[in-house]
Amino acid sequence: MVKIYFDGACEPFNPGGTASYGWIIKENDKILAQDGKIIGQGKGMTNNVGEYTGLIKALEALERLNIKTKKIEIFGDSSLVCNMVGKIWGWNKKKTKWVPHKSASHLKPLLDRVLELLASYDFEIKWVPREENYEADELSKQPLIASGIIM
Repeated sequence: MVKIYFDGACEPFNPGGTASYGWIIKENDKILAQDGKIIGQGKGMTNNVGEYTGLIKALEALERLNIKTKKIEIFGDSSLVCNMVGKIWGWNKKKTKWVPHKSASHLKPLLDRVLELLASYDFEIKWVPREENYEADELSKQPLIASGIIM
């Protein structure tokens, strides 16, 4: 089974700090790929942007890996991302249209990109506590530490 773990951060303050992401792709507990980078800083940067970007970058990497499976499990510690992608929060009753809360409309392009990347997969997305997502969490923080933004 292919598993994706993703995370994001925005430091030293959220919103408007420096946003970053981290992700890991595993198959049978073997790491196939992983990454963590800074996205940007200032206006428009939030931890939610970091979380979504982490998932997008992991899904793009999954395509490049050319893995034959179409069934994947996705894990993140962002209830917002997991519930939006899982069509639990913000969707109409038929789950055909996302109707964003006024404070989340900037996330629509990110949600759309995730759903586009997931279109050919049979996926399940699950929220996990941060302790179960520690590897992706560390990858999201490493570029912030390396840049001196956090210690």
